Amino acid sequence: MTSYFLGIAAWLLTSFPAPSLLWHNELIKSTPAADAALAESPTTIRLWFAEKVEPKFSSITLMKPDSTKIEIGKPNATDDPKSFVSEIPARLPAGGYIIRWRTAGTDGHAVRGSFKFSVK
Repeated sequence: MTSYFLGIAAWLLTSFPAPSLLWHNELIKSTPAADAALAESPTTIRLWFAEKVEPKFSSITLMKPDSTKIEIGKPNATDDPKSFVSEIPARLPAGGYIIRWRTAGTDGHAVRGSFKFSVK
């Protein structure tokens, strides 16, 4: 009977991909943080992910609530292979902002998302 259960366990382990292979890369942290209310304009946008990212396949778009784009720098690599950063060259006036991002993880699948923050 024990060998029967061991056989089923072995079949299950070899028949299905590991759970980590089923998930795509995901945003785990950002500066500014999602829904943050900042006292001062940020000078950069930095995003951290669960897996290594490739900055050349990544993008960050900064927008006002009416979808007007705000010019920012290209995403650049950081000291952490799971993050990238873009410079914000001009001071942001008080108001709400939306960050849209796109990247690919080690599985090659593109992932994207967005979040809001505000400057007081």
